[in-house]
Amino acid sequence: MGEGARARGRGVGAEVAEVAVPRDVDRTFDYAVPEALRDRVAVGMRVRVPFRNETVTGFVVQLKAGSDYPGRLLAIEALVDEAPALDARALTLARWLGDYYATPLGLVLPALVPAGVRSAPAPPERTRPHARLGVPLAQALQLLDELSAGAPQQAALLRELLALGDAVPVQELLARVGCSDAPLKALAQKGLIRIERRPVPRPPAAVTTALHGADAAAERTLTDDQHRAIQTIRRGLARGHGRYLLFGVNASGKTEVYLQSVQSALAQGRGAIVVVPEISLTPQLLAHFRARLGEETVAVYHSGLTGAQRAREWLRAQRGEARVVVGVRAAVFAPVRDLGLIVLDEEHEPTYKQDDPAPRYHAREVALQRAQLERAVVILGSATPSLESFYRAERGGLQLVELRERAVPGPPPDVHIVDLKGETVVLGPALKRALAQRLKRGEQALLLLNLRGFARAVLCRTCRETQRCPRCGIALVYHLKGQRLRCHVCGGDFPTGRCRACSSRDLAFLGAGTQQAELALREAFPSARIARMDSDAVRRGQHVRILEAFRRGEIDILLGTQMIGLGLDFPNVTLVGVLSADALLSLPDFRAGERTFQLLSQAIGRAGRGPKGGLVLIQTNHPEHYAVQQAARGDYRAFYEEELITRRTLNYPPFTHLIKLTISDRRAERAERGARRLAEALQGARLKGLEVLGPFRALPARVRGEHRWQLVLKTRHVPATNALIRELRADPALKLKSLNVKVDVDPQSLLG
Repeated sequence: MGEGARARGRGVGAEVAEVAVPRDVDRTFDYAVPEALRDRVAVGMRVRVPFRNETVTGFVVQLKAGSDYPGRLLAIEALVDEAPALDARALTLARWLGDYYATPLGLVLPALVPAGVRSAPAPPERTRPHARLGVPLAQALQLLDELSAGAPQQAALLRELLALGDAVPVQELLARVGCSDAPLKALAQKGLIRIERRPVPRPPAAVTTALHGADAAAERTLTDDQHRAIQTIRRGLARGHGRYLLFGVNASGKTEVYLQSVQSALAQGRGAIVVVPEISLTPQLLAHFRARLGEETVAVYHSGLTGAQRAREWLRAQRGEARVVVGVRAAVFAPVRDLGLIVLDEEHEPTYKQDDPAPRYHAREVALQRAQLERAVVILGSATPSLESFYRAERGGLQLVELRERAVPGPPPDVHIVDLKGETVVLGPALKRALAQRLKRGEQALLLLNLRGFARAVLCRTCRETQRCPRCGIALVYHLKGQRLRCHVCGGDFPTGRCRACSSRDLAFLGAGTQQAELALREAFPSARIARMDSDAVRRGQHVRILEAFRRGEIDILLGTQMIGLGLDFPNVTLVGVLSADALLSLPDFRAGERTFQLLSQAIGRAGRGPKGGLVLIQTNHPEHYAVQQAARGDYRAFYEEELITRRTLNYPPFTHLIKLTISDRRAERAERGARRLAEALQGARLKGLEVLGPFRALPARVRGEHRWQLVLKTRHVPATNALIRELRADPALKLKSLNVKVDVDPQSLLG
């Protein structure tokens, strides 16, 4: 935000501040501005204010001379920030988020600023001393011969300054001559040179001077498709607008397109945000960007950092010290100055959708909206785009940019579907043979199983009861470490050994998870170096350590969940095994086929990225399923067309928007009654194009002791439907105020 806008946003003379408080209330509140704060408070600042029986931190969203509130206003107690934490565009984006995702503004705004940030005016521009001539050039040349005889170091400094030109950094000048600063001070006292402080150029300024040479070198090795894609995106950057779907086959070089597009934005004096779906991808992508652009240019933002580290990186971006931010979902809000480009890699990934807490936003939609506000370009990249994005590209909402050819040497990997024929083995014979061959040749393997834990469920053979969480009602997962049963919804932890219903010790462990797969691998290949990477095994910061060890060849087999199936590039990986392609297919969710196709396609893309080629083995009990077949063939368009038929028939996205309403209460009858009342009211409203499904019990039906019911709304008009939901929730006749009603717009799953 410019100085003029910042001055207009300050509360000079303003007596009232409109504040959004962090509570589930659909309005803002007026507070009196104490006289001592009137010349300091500004729109976008955080303030401490009394609210009901507590003091909370809210955001100032407007300053005004008076209030329409008839009573005496409570006053702001203190300022949290010395300068606005959010500028005018960020506040506009927050209002859009609140409207579209049905979330009060006071709950949206904290999501845009990480905890621990204390926004302050930008520090003074860094300067360093420079030396320049203090006399005309002719006079300096004349004096040089007098000096050479009596003061050789002074002469050497003057000679070097004449050779280098005007305004040379003092430290550089002294280093070149190899002397102390005493002769320099003597020259200054004689008036032959002047010492003055000049701004230190920001890292991007230093970096962009070398960009053209780097670009030229890189472009000599670009594929034709890459070259065309980069030129197309550069044209968008030049005009300040562009929404691109970068649809590239596996190993087509999307990262190089991202890099050169970011370089082009920097060369224009604009900043960039690069968002990835998984923390495991951040180190590899960050290394690429820092190697090309410089350490100081690039900030990193993800959950693996401490709160203090996240706050520091956020402030670096806000102050303009970092011009590029690389991170996961929340990085889409990074306060990059003069934003020119947003990249969303693997745009199809469900992790881009925030679940809890509110706002339940999708980073893709935020990126598109923010780019529109800031006249920036958006690149959505994927080898397996979401159906919504590809459909949007077909209808002109995105410009399709294709990378049809691989950018790495060698042929694509061979892909084989292995029919398990109903067997429950973790490692089939074909996969065991392939692993043995790779180990013998000193090659590496990636094994994917998208299920954590040792066993998905534990069944009592005596009473036939599945062991379930007493608070959530879902099947408990057995974890080998500590021999405990864990709930993957509420995090509950329970002892095992006896049935929770009849106390029998005769228990059966069903459905292999990553822990059981690891055990099977160690039994089959005792001398192999094996590592497991999932959210149970990997603590903060360990992603980098494991992946670097794998890159150095210190791990032979890396086993993990979907976090290892995304975007990782290891040339020595010649085998990828998918242990169970059915893990997602069996879910009762309309995206099950799409998720399966995407997960398999991404896993296939990890093999054959080097000259040795690669092999992919997909173990499944549903070898005939179109998602499995078309993933094995690498035929996205065939999958898209077949899946689109089902979506159109059932009126699911991309042909409509979904809104999932979850009504919960500690008392089962109150939750059910509230859900039925809300369903009847929505149906009775007769909103055009609104279809109401349910109510039905949610899956899981109970979470943390709360009984849950769901409604699913199909609508073409999200804002109108949200307004209707707000109106009905506030209707005293429906008695919904005491119930917890969770609104999820564009949910990625109907489970949960």
